[in-house]
Amino acid sequence: MKSFDLVYVVEDDAITSKITELRLRQHAAFGQVQRYPNGQPALEALLRAAAQRAKLPDLILLDLNMPVMDGWEFLDALAVQAWQELMRVCVLTSSIQPDDIAKAHAYAEVKGYFIKPLSAMLLDQLVQQLA
Repeated sequence: MKSFDLVYVVEDDAITSKITELRLRQHAAFGQVQRYPNGQPALEALLRAAAQRAKLPDLILLDLNMPVMDGWEFLDALAVQAWQELMRVCVLTSSIQPDDIAKAHAYAEVKGYFIKPLSAMLLDQLVQQLA
């Protein structure tokens, strides 16, 4: 069994999203990957899964700056769900702003803050941090 059977990648840049998916698939700790172009379809997938009592993701890798529903809006919407305490979110963003880092860590669901691009070494660090 993988440490993270199901991972959501919420990222609006198609190339970054695909590279992140490939890195996850190459790492032994990660299983199935589902990609979403922004927070809205990811939230809809979570709500569907919760309503159907289906598998929720073990990890959500979340970009902050996206169209339609950005990472902050996604985190706000997630925070009001009864099952939100089951979620482990790691922000994966290009923002190095101290205010963004502090704001992200104010959300109980956020278990890590990582700067793009995702590398094998960063994945190892993520796995250790969440273990």
